Amino acid sequence: MVDSTWLANAAALRQAQYDMPLPFKLTLTAAQYPGAGELVCHELLRLIPGKRMVCAALWEGREVVVKLYLDRYKAGRHYQRELNGVKALAAAGIRTPELLFSGRVPNEPLLLIIFAALKPVATLVDLWFAQGGERSSPELLEKVCVTIAEHHLAGLQQRDIHWSNFLFSHDQVYTIDGDAVKTKAAGRALGRRPSLANLALFLAEPYPGIDENLERLWQSYCDRRRWSIEAGDIKLLRLLIAGHRRSKVDKFVAKSQRSCTAFIARRQNNFYTLLDRSYQGGALEQGLAAPDELMDGGEILKAGNSSTVVKINIDGWDLVVKRYNIKNFPHALRRCLRPSRALVSWRMAQRLRWWRIATPKPVAMLEKRVFGLRSTAYFISEYVSGSLADDYLRWPDISVAERNRWLSQFELLLIRLRNLGLSHGDFKATNFLCGSDAELYLLDLDAMRNWSRPESGFKVAILRDYRRLLANWDDAPELKLAFQKLVAKL
Repeated sequence: MVDSTWLANAAALRQAQYDMPLPFKLTLTAAQYPGAGELVCHELLRLIPGKRMVCAALWEGREVVVKLYLDRYKAGRHYQRELNGVKALAAAGIRTPELLFSGRVPNEPLLLIIFAALKPVATLVDLWFAQGGERSSPELLEKVCVTIAEHHLAGLQQRDIHWSNFLFSHDQVYTIDGDAVKTKAAGRALGRRPSLANLALFLAEPYPGIDENLERLWQSYCDRRRWSIEAGDIKLLRLLIAGHRRSKVDKFVAKSQRSCTAFIARRQNNFYTLLDRSYQGGALEQGLAAPDELMDGGEILKAGNSSTVVKINIDGWDLVVKRYNIKNFPHALRRCLRPSRALVSWRMAQRLRWWRIATPKPVAMLEKRVFGLRSTAYFISEYVSGSLADDYLRWPDISVAERNRWLSQFELLLIRLRNLGLSHGDFKATNFLCGSDAELYLLDLDAMRNWSRPESGFKVAILRDYRRLLANWDDAPELKLAFQKLVAKL
């Protein structure tokens, strides 16, 4: 069997992209590293092209995780921050993966740090949703909150603290990402306000089960700090969490429009394209070069003047392609300088999914550009099986209990959209899908708007949404009354 492992160097790794060939190896053996041996990287865990790379690797027969620092100018700074953070955690008695090696690759301008791999291992996110999210035991979060309290007692805090930086192995919590650990105050316990703010940043995820257990989590944190609960703590914590969440979702939506671990952004063949990286490398990615041909032979779901919607199957995936047509020259002039409706759909789908509001997963977005001006655009999403609410709720054989269950989902959806400052713009009954997975999906997001400052304009917009929702049932008095009662409670 031919060994496909190639010998890497700094220049090649700086040019590496997410489709880089694996495995590759680095030789660490040199006079200054006697016996250090050969490092074989076989899995890419994270990549910031040209800056940093994290790989699962084998080193002298041992499973390890290696961080490679690629930036010509900032590598030394990030490398030193990682070392300082890891050593500060270890000095404070906080569990972190064992540091095995740090230094420069012999004869290469390349810094790296090697950690022992934890086996078995799972992130907090993995465990939380393995248990069912909102039904999860808060004990998982309590353990991490106690660990964060230990950080703060030692004068340490993570600048970008998030769930993926806490690993579980043999029921013990480990902290990773020393680069994010601020060590300037090491040895001096953090005060109440900065501690509360850092904990709020950690809890500012949109995952179910957090808010319901907030008081319990704060109590666990305070017990470790030997603090008493003060009046106003929980209110302040909720306010800080809400602010961090707004900031996080905005950053995530912005991130979805550039190349990163999760997404691909590129300009090619007169198209500006965004693609979910999980769809990279197959027939779909190749088909994006000619999206109209991709639609040929698909099942037409809608053939309108303003848009064409087609269901396709490619690489075994059922997908929906929505093409936003340019109707005439005046229409082209109106659209060419504004973000396309496909891009609006992409952004809003990412926003809704971050908030864990059901909408079909966005797969790709394309804008055709002529001399930099936008023209025809395409939005591709996963196909979700189910029935449109306009059909399903009118079905004569639907039980009262079943209809009420869907009405409850409508109420929860409307409450969440209102609380998040989101208006839809077109609450036709055909824009709600009663999924076969018992989820209520929101469709057609191209007129949706995020009101960062919910003022009178937002109130007008959601009232317009509610009126459109009620108008769906003018010919179904019983359903209209049910929706009127629902809207009256909002």
